[in-house]
Amino acid sequence: MKFWSSILTGISELLAHKLRSLLTMLGVIFGIASVIAMVSIGAGAKQEALEQIRLMGINVIQINRRALSGDLALEAQRQSPQGVTYGDAEAIRELYEAAESVVPVCRVFGEVRHNGTAIPAKVLGTTPDYSRVNRLALASGRFVDDGDVERRAQVCVIGSDVKRAAFFLEDAVGKRLRIGTQDFEVIGVLEERRVQTVSASLSLPDVNEDIYIPITVAMDDFQIYVEQAIPVDISGFIQLLAKLFDRPALDLRPITQIIVKVPDESQTWEAARVTERILERRHNEIPDYEIVIPAELLEQSQRTHRIFSIVMGAIASISLLVGGIGIMNIMLATVTQRAREIGVRRCVGASRSDIARQFLLEALVITSIGGILGIFLGIEMATLISHYAGWHTIVSGQAVLLSLVVAVVTGVIFGLYPAVRAAAIQPMEALRAE
Repeated sequence: MKFWSSILTGISELLAHKLRSLLTMLGVIFGIASVIAMVSIGAGAKQEALEQIRLMGINVIQINRRALSGDLALEAQRQSPQGVTYGDAEAIRELYEAAESVVPVCRVFGEVRHNGTAIPAKVLGTTPDYSRVNRLALASGRFVDDGDVERRAQVCVIGSDVKRAAFFLEDAVGKRLRIGTQDFEVIGVLEERRVQTVSASLSLPDVNEDIYIPITVAMDDFQIYVEQAIPVDISGFIQLLAKLFDRPALDLRPITQIIVKVPDESQTWEAARVTERILERRHNEIPDYEIVIPAELLEQSQRTHRIFSIVMGAIASISLLVGGIGIMNIMLATVTQRAREIGVRRCVGASRSDIARQFLLEALVITSIGGILGIFLGIEMATLISHYAGWHTIVSGQAVLLSLVVAVVTGVIFGLYPAVRAAAIQPMEALRAE
């Protein structure tokens, strides 16, 4: 009964001095709100990174073209002039038997138009495995298949943004888009996918603005091979045509990227080592490529998020420390103001433990109410950040519970000394001072 009586007394003290109580709780309110908001941002960013990595697959590695400069570029021109090639993909497929899929990707630089209107898009030549490796979902139609690649069919699969810009509400399947100087039939439309950048080193495909065509069409119709400049006259023009049709062998044609998928995540590092050895031999040890392991970047991203959470937690702890000191100061001032009350209660039979419990519970009431208000404010802050900044936030029950526990602990720590001071007051001295 004494416990609930002390709680009610603490609440009545808060209501009797509303402004002072609010100012006392501000530090706790903002400290708890900061903890909730920061933890929500960190949890949201972590989940976004996990989702984006899973979309591409944590059991894959990427081999990307790498631009060189200076003497290294001159050496690369002599030793490995084509850079990453279609032959590299074929060599990895042949020599690394553990690979589940090896997908070559060729970027096409050609203007995309529909009915004379330019459409912003990125055109990629690839194979059917690209859809499986990157887990592309189709809204309608189908993806490029082996038959399209073999017969060099002028067909394409478009992203949702491309479909919206070119055809709006019309059914795009069966319609035609002009890429460069050629017309392509749309055979499929991809579902819209939300994409977030996880790392500058990791190229997550933004499929919404992509157009996919058979890789054979990309290499045959959009890559020009001319070894040297030819004078612009009639004879030169004939020679130029001869050069254009005199294409190098398929395995020597440059591509933009190779994606290697293995059956299990634990094999990605082995796949990276094997492919690096294959490429070192084929490229005469010229580093004109880079190998990216998404699983490794995921670990780095998680470490960054942990550091971010620790830093933000430290900042929030400072707010709680300031709030706790404020509570202790106010409670010490309250002890002085209520000296007569303490003396009267001691005279009518209250023990020192009763007085200490009273002031300690009052401090707990202040911090608990401040903690609850801080939780609501933190949830609201996380919601506003998600709405206006576009960041994904997750308010977890663990963070809310932890914040409430921290608020209570703050009340115990910073309310203990004022409670002890109040209990140490002698009744007669309190009455005489009053």
